[in-house]
Amino acid sequence: MNFNKNKIIFGVIWLILLWLVLFIVTSLNKWKTNNTANNSPADFSIWMIWDNLDWANKVVSDFKALNKEYSKKNIKVEVFSNYDDYNLTLMSAIASWKAPDVFVLNNNEKYSVFTNQTIWIDPKYLNPNDFRKKYKWVFADDLILSTKEWEKTQEFLKWVPVWYETLWIFYNRRYVRASELTSLSALNNVVASLKRKKPNLIPIWIGNGCTVYSAWDIVTQFFMLEDWVDWLSKVSWNKLKQSISSYFLFWDINWDNWFNSRFSELTKFWNTSLDLFSRWETFMVVWYPSLINQIAKKWFSKNFLQAAPFPHYFSWNGKTLVNYNYFVINKDTKNYDLANAFLLYLSSDIWAQNYLENFPYYLPALLSLESDKLEEKISDKFNIVLWDFYNEDYELSSFDKWIKELYDKGIINILDNASNYLNTFPKFQSKILCEANKISSLTDLSKNCE
Repeated sequence: MNFNKNKIIFGVIWLILLWLVLFIVTSLNKWKTNNTANNSPADFSIWMIWDNLDWANKVVSDFKALNKEYSKKNIKVEVFSNYDDYNLTLMSAIASWKAPDVFVLNNNEKYSVFTNQTIWIDPKYLNPNDFRKKYKWVFADDLILSTKEWEKTQEFLKWVPVWYETLWIFYNRRYVRASELTSLSALNNVVASLKRKKPNLIPIWIGNGCTVYSAWDIVTQFFMLEDWVDWLSKVSWNKLKQSISSYFLFWDINWDNWFNSRFSELTKFWNTSLDLFSRWETFMVVWYPSLINQIAKKWFSKNFLQAAPFPHYFSWNGKTLVNYNYFVINKDTKNYDLANAFLLYLSSDIWAQNYLENFPYYLPALLSLESDKLEEKISDKFNIVLWDFYNEDYELSSFDKWIKELYDKGIINILDNASNYLNTFPKFQSKILCEANKISSLTDLSKNCE
């Protein structure tokens, strides 16, 4: 009887162990299946910067709905918030043969390390002449290239833009008027006037690099006001001196702005110009329209925020810096037709309209959307419309930084060492040119660029 009882107990234990083994094996198989499904390689991948992932996935859904032949394609989108992270990850992906089929680059970097990784767009999808008619002329200048085959010149479009932005002055309208911001001379006058009325405050926050919100493009705008300077090699010694002098005019403690009186305080507490602006301790800040999100986080008063285009010396002199990202096709893509079809979709009015509704602070690249969009608010938190930043008299232009990442970081260091800029800038300029030549031609690779 005991034997039979032990036999029964042993049998039950064996069944329990068998059930546990089967359960573990089944669970592992399910996990493996789910994990493989979640991480299966995409049929087609798209990488972006600064956009919203949920919105980007909706773009893909809308594209599939209009292009039934690609409806079953596994299209995956990745969105990066940081330009440096994006660059490093894209380098790694290309080296590993895992680069996205479509990705974005910035217009102010001619010698991007990724330029040779792109391929032109077939004119049967996007015709250059049609592009000229549909987009603001600055994009045709930047993005239409040509090649010569059998004595015949063939034009093609290399990239597709959706939006652009220019520098603006956000100002406190209790103390500043738009009519006082029509030229740099007028801006100097209002700075002097405000300083007399409010001697302990700073009229406009322009100055040393690290406490000025993204100062690299503000000083670049000063370069572009000097006799049509539109790339780094054109910043001669004389033009450098004039541009930097004009820039520094706004911050030197011996002038009206007294920027340096708060410099050490801000660096100590990791503050920027936006912190002072939100506390009404400075009356004007300069940056792109996307700065509106940062201003909103600082709880600036809705009734007192306004904006105007960054002024020139004269309306007919110099150029206005334009900034935008554009979509490119990876030359190694195995889905060339799909890539072209997707970029064609990006150039449609429907898609651009949807994009700008999600990012209302961008100016439209398509002329067809300009008249409607310029009347719309850039944020429901403020009474500012895109028209506030638009000046038809200003000529738009990209500025070739050669290598954007090196330029943006290097120019900040120069601005923070103001007394020595005439010595440091030429070395900085020479270094970037040296690095750019290596990237573009793969020559002089052993040359020390320092």
